[in-house]
Amino acid sequence: MERRVKIYIQTDIEGIAGWTSFEDRFSESVETFEHRKRMYRLLTNEVNAAVRAAKDCGATTIYVNDNHGSAYNIIFEELEEGCEIIHGRGGHFPVWLPSLDESFDAMVLVGMHAMGGNLEGVCPHSKWDLNDGEIYMSEASMAMALAGDLGVPSVFVSGDQTVVAEVKEKKPEIEAAVVKHAYGPFCCRSVLPGKAHEIIYEGVKRGIERRKEISPYKLKGPFTLNLLESEGHIPPFNHVLAEPAKGESVTEAFTKAVSAFPWNSFGKKIIDYYRYPSNLSGKKPE
Repeated sequence: MERRVKIYIQTDIEGIAGWTSFEDRFSESVETFEHRKRMYRLLTNEVNAAVRAAKDCGATTIYVNDNHGSAYNIIFEELEEGCEIIHGRGGHFPVWLPSLDESFDAMVLVGMHAMGGNLEGVCPHSKWDLNDGEIYMSEASMAMALAGDLGVPSVFVSGDQTVVAEVKEKKPEIEAAVVKHAYGPFCCRSVLPGKAHEIIYEGVKRGIERRKEISPYKLKGPFTLNLLESEGHIPPFNHVLAEPAKGESVTEAFTKAVSAFPWNSFGKKIIDYYRYPSNLSGKKPE
């Protein structure tokens, strides 16, 4: 009997067709609220195209990681049947890629964005500095490396032409879908949603079918790792950590780094947040 196929879909949102600017999570205007809902629906439908492709390749286990911001962006009730979703309270999961392990056959990357500082991409942010500039990585290529440590190949990526070029430079054989052409950080030329779904479906299907031809993106350590980031997600950059995280593998260094960030609390349960969810400080209301 043929072994069941398991696929892990890692998602972000800045790389979807139709997205052009950073999300305003604090505005209370109706216009902003409606715009955010539109973007969540666009993301959900691009993810659905990937799920359909995975199912058509025989996948019986499909996990979708809702990884943008609040980690509660994909519209749960509109997801394609046949998958399960990991979502809720970003930065407080057990790890950055929950449930990913050696048993998965492939990783698929949907809605990826350019690394910080690359003004040729839409909404560039997050620039991982590996071994003091030996390699710079986006969130997309970092996910590839973490999967690579587990022996899991990353077989597909979608986003603008800038993040696709970065990923393909690191892993030339990966399948890709360019769903928009960035003119700069906040403007682009997007394909329409139906076309985006079509090329994502076809790319994911080819990638999964070719999964044995695409080797995992595995880097050889030891490593020092830090995040180059800045207020507003544009240059000039500063290292987030006073001292870089160190590890024999990318996974070890990455786990130490993200666990040290003040906005993360991986593997922890902060009870006050659940008692007073409307108060992000976790303090009892006056």
